[in-house]
Amino acid sequence: MNKRIKFTPPLLDQINITPMLDTILVLLAVFVIISPLIGPGIPVKLPTADGEKLSVTATILLTLNKQGEVFLSGRQVNPIFLSVDLQNLKKVDPDLKVIIQADKEVRYEAVVSLLDIVRQAGISSVGLATTSKAVNGES
Repeated sequence: MNKRIKFTPPLLDQINITPMLDTILVLLAVFVIISPLIGPGIPVKLPTADGEKLSVTATILLTLNKQGEVFLSGRQVNPIFLSVDLQNLKKVDPDLKVIIQADKEVRYEAVVSLLDIVRQAGISSVGLATTSKAVNGES
């Protein structure tokens, strides 16, 4: 009499999350690589100027649109609290650089006011974004 014992493997009551984590990390890496290339989508008509193109790595982008709204790296901020936000960013990165991207129709006074706020935050490396005359078809 042969009695065979039937072997059944134990049921797995755990979920293997390793493939899911791999997928999430790949998506995160793609997002981190692509997001600086896209840039914030705030419509601004930049003034034109002659000059060399600067690299914009490790910089904060301040945008001032035609309506006078201020954006810090694509996020709208109240100008009253902008100095505090910039001071906090400077604590994280002491070599912080700021590029101001102002619409060409904005009053000069508004741009100067924004420059003053940046300087009050203790940031000395400030640039103004412009477009090249060659890009606009001007000579």
